Amino acid sequence: MTDLSDLFSPIRLRRCKVINRILVSGHVNGMAGEESLPNDRELRYHEARAKGGYGLIVMGAAAVSPHSWLFPSVIQGWRDEIVPGYRKISDAVHAHGAKLMVQAWHNGHQETGFYSWTNAQAPSQIVSAGQGEAPAVMDEDDIRRAVRDYADFAARCKEGGLDGVELHFGHGYLPQQFLSPYSNIRKDRYGGSLENRMRFGTEVIDAVRKATGDDFVVGMRLTADELISTGLKLADVKEIAPIWAGTGDVDYLNITVATYRSVAPALAPMMVPPRPFVYLAAEIRQLVDIPVFAAIRINDPVMANDIIRNGEADMVVMTRSSICDPEMPNKARAGRLDDIRLCIACNEGCWERIEHHQPITCMQNPETGREGIFRLDPAANSKKVVVVGGGPAGMKAAAAAKERGHEVSLFEKSAELGGSILVPAKLPARQEWNQCIRFLAHELKRLGVKVLLNTEATVALVLAENPDAVIVATGSRPFESAAPSVVGPDAAIQVEAGAHVVTAEDVIEGKVETGGKVVIADLQNYMKGMITAEFLADQGRDVTLVMPLPFRLLSSNPYDIDKPTHAIQTWNMTAKGVKKISDFEVKKAEPGKVTLRNVFTEKDQEIEADTLVTSYWRRSDSGLYDELKGQVKDLRRIGDCLAPRRVINAIYEGYKAGMEI
Repeated sequence: MTDLSDLFSPIRLRRCKVINRILVSGHVNGMAGEESLPNDRELRYHEARAKGGYGLIVMGAAAVSPHSWLFPSVIQGWRDEIVPGYRKISDAVHAHGAKLMVQAWHNGHQETGFYSWTNAQAPSQIVSAGQGEAPAVMDEDDIRRAVRDYADFAARCKEGGLDGVELHFGHGYLPQQFLSPYSNIRKDRYGGSLENRMRFGTEVIDAVRKATGDDFVVGMRLTADELISTGLKLADVKEIAPIWAGTGDVDYLNITVATYRSVAPALAPMMVPPRPFVYLAAEIRQLVDIPVFAAIRINDPVMANDIIRNGEADMVVMTRSSICDPEMPNKARAGRLDDIRLCIACNEGCWERIEHHQPITCMQNPETGREGIFRLDPAANSKKVVVVGGGPAGMKAAAAAKERGHEVSLFEKSAELGGSILVPAKLPARQEWNQCIRFLAHELKRLGVKVLLNTEATVALVLAENPDAVIVATGSRPFESAAPSVVGPDAAIQVEAGAHVVTAEDVIEGKVETGGKVVIADLQNYMKGMITAEFLADQGRDVTLVMPLPFRLLSSNPYDIDKPTHAIQTWNMTAKGVKKISDFEVKKAEPGKVTLRNVFTEKDQEIEADTLVTSYWRRSDSGLYDELKGQVKDLRRIGDCLAPRRVINAIYEGYKAGMEI
């Protein structure tokens, strides 16, 4: 069994003993509801992670002031009514041996008054790249009030039975805005020199310690590098950290990076390699005498154990791992590494939903955010279930039904499981999709689902199984290409004789070659077109990506790409020379050129192109489902077979089908 003894060794934070080195960091989960208070849904969410073996859980973030209340499902930490809810959650978490803290959060200029009808506040009138709303410059009365807000919130947390509070001095929030020369251009005693820029943070630390006493943990989330040219650098933070650590009032430093203006985000997406910023924690750790935590894209307990063993950090932040698999620590400790559902940093269920002010879930784990509601309880009567299709929807449905005690057979016409995920998983920056396939396939094997590969299900074959229920998850297919047009979901492209037109899927799978000059017609405004563009640029092609709408015009669409993924993907494409044209759609493909039409003015424009690549939504492949209607008592269709969407929808529907049969 893999030795993970360092990861599962205890650690002491002030007078608080934590059972292991695994931390769930503060993150807005969107579950506070209309009351904006800790509630039973929050309790079930955090209790599941405590039960799963995470040693330290930091709730949050909670707004310490009305000037920091970003949207309704953020906890309003300035209200005394938070105390009873925190006490209930504390009791539930403590019952499983975990410790519980909460993150104190003031957005500063990264706030908007859209919901709160208050103004943003900041040390200087610098507009945030994240919210785009001008803040009011804080005078000394405002500063004193903000310091009191932190202290009062911390006192409420202690009254609520929490073990500590974490001061969020990172990610471009108010304390970091005072620290950073990018966001602090004051000329008074709160600006200018490093000592002056530290003053606000020092006052907050001192006030919180006085409000909570000596038996309460006070931690700090601290950005070690803002990753912008005029911002905080590691050299600055190497001066700051020892001073605050040396006060005796700060019990740990949780090291992170970035601000809302940074291209490289703290919520690093899949194309960012694992553990990209551990080195920052390691450098800070050499300078201080308090525990230092490492964060960002640490998704594997073996990796986490190595970080502790190598002395790079004292604890590891595994927040998205906890969202993906609440049982990860227990599985790791028992040596069940193959049973762990590894986070692949897709951001689809967590951060992307928070961007739309919705409760989080997980693309791979529909139980997240639905604790106590989504459960795979034993079925009252075992049934014979046939699942057709071995993509994410079918695999999840088969596993869920089998776990409930049904007899399950799965038919897959190809030689391997994975379905639509297999295509992006071929790309270097998207290969972690293979972990999603691996886990689902492992679950089928562990549970004993009968899997028949290279078996195309027909009506006769399905009915021969004498099933009680059939779940059809046959996926989708590209929109057909046929002269004189390639028909997309919103428009038709005229294709003249001799024009070279191919699909994005065929390009990625290596089924076709493109010419040197490539135009990608992306009607989805989504990842498929963008990753195809990068893939072709890596092969030396001259690539132009044509999108009918600017990306952010789709910001109300729940199927946008999350901001961190979009930022990194755009950076990658730009660095590799991909040209991006928005507001245009492709109207005609001819040998050597394509004609674009502006979606607003309807004026045409021609550009050179040897190959046109189409990136469209797909069409449901529901033929078998239609043929089975009336022949099976319990017939369901899920995933792309129902409507072509994303993997998060497919896995959700697969789980739900297996849960309901």
